[in-house]
Amino acid sequence: MISKSCLVPEMQTIADSFWHYSEQVYSRPEVKKLCLWLQEQHTRNVNLLLWLSFCQQQRWTVNLELLLTQIKHSEQKITEFRRHRKKMKLYLSETQYQLLLKHELKLERRQQQLLVLSQQRHPGQQTADVALTNYLNQADASAQYLATMNLAILDSKLQH
Repeated sequence: MISKSCLVPEMQTIADSFWHYSEQVYSRPEVKKLCLWLQEQHTRNVNLLLWLSFCQQQRWTVNLELLLTQIKHSEQKITEFRRHRKKMKLYLSETQYQLLLKHELKLERRQQQLLVLSQQRHPGQQTADVALTNYLNQADASAQYLATMNLAILDSKLQH
């Protein structure tokens, strides 16, 4: 796993900006609902969806296949942990369950750092728009996700 200190300062700034962006956009109920649906029904990675949307905003190019490869191991770990957390919910106090959620969030943030690091090393040639559409088309949900994200991003810009 990547620790915070492994990222050069510029990449840490990007990782922090991406985390803040993710919190802001994902906090919108319609985005959260759609992302969780894509995760549960179509095995789409929420961090990757958010990363590609973030890269769209930055007008960066990406290497989708490499990004998928870079997060494959961490996604397996997060999925296993999430499955375990859900099974344990009935047997844990609320405090214990919240600790599991907090740990899962740490795993999610580390995965986001992997995406940032991969971007630093291999920016790719594909626009984030095309990569996001390709990734979503694999789940037949691109129009719905893109419309929901565009509304959320537009609304958050209007609030600033």
